[in-house]
Amino acid sequence: MSQKFLTAVCGLTLIASAGLVAQRGTIRPGNSGLVGPTFAERWRPANLGGQTRIIGTVIDIRMVPVAHTRVQLRSLVNGTVQQASETNENGEYAFDVEDPGTFVVEMALTDGQIVALSNAGTLSRFETMRTVIQLPGRWDSTLRVMVMPANAVNFVGLGSANTMTQATLQAAVDQNITPVDAGVPVSAIAPRQ
Repeated sequence: MSQKFLTAVCGLTLIASAGLVAQRGTIRPGNSGLVGPTFAERWRPANLGGQTRIIGTVIDIRMVPVAHTRVQLRSLVNGTVQQASETNENGEYAFDVEDPGTFVVEMALTDGQIVALSNAGTLSRFETMRTVIQLPGRWDSTLRVMVMPANAVNFVGLGSANTMTQATLQAAVDQNITPVDAGVPVSAIAPRQ
C-alpha cells in the first residue's frame, strides 16, 4: 500500500512541476536553466511597475462612461487633495501614489463642486486599488452637467408633504393654534339609541 501511495505522490509532484515549468518559461534542449525572467523578476508585484496605484472608472446612472471630466485624489488621513487628473474617452483614470494611506477619488466640476465619490480604500506599498465613481444621475456631456432622474411624484400627483392637509397642520403647529373644544370622539360605528 505504501509503495502505491509513494508512486502516486511522485507522479502528482512530477505533473505539478511540469505545470510550473510551463508557466515560468520554456526549457531549451541541452540547457539546464529556463529561458525567461529570473527568479527576482517573476516575483515582482502584480502591477509590474512596483508602484502603488489607484485606477478606476466614472460612470453615470445608465452605466455609460463619463469621458473627459475632472477627478481628484483625496487623502482621508489629512483631508487634502493629493492629485488631480482627467478621465480618458472611456471614463478611466489612474493615480500613482507616493505614500500608502487611505484615499477616495472625487469627480469635481470645473468650479470645484464635488459631484460624486468613489469607494474609499486603504493602500499598502505596491498595491493597486480599483475604484468606481457612479453618478446619481445621467451625465450630459455637451452641457457638462448631471441631469437627475424625474421624481415619480411629479407624474402621479402631489405627495403628502405638499397636500393642503399637511400645509394646514404645519401652519397650526407653527402658530401654536390649539382647538378650543376637542369635541366628542368619533367612532366608525355609531352606538344605537
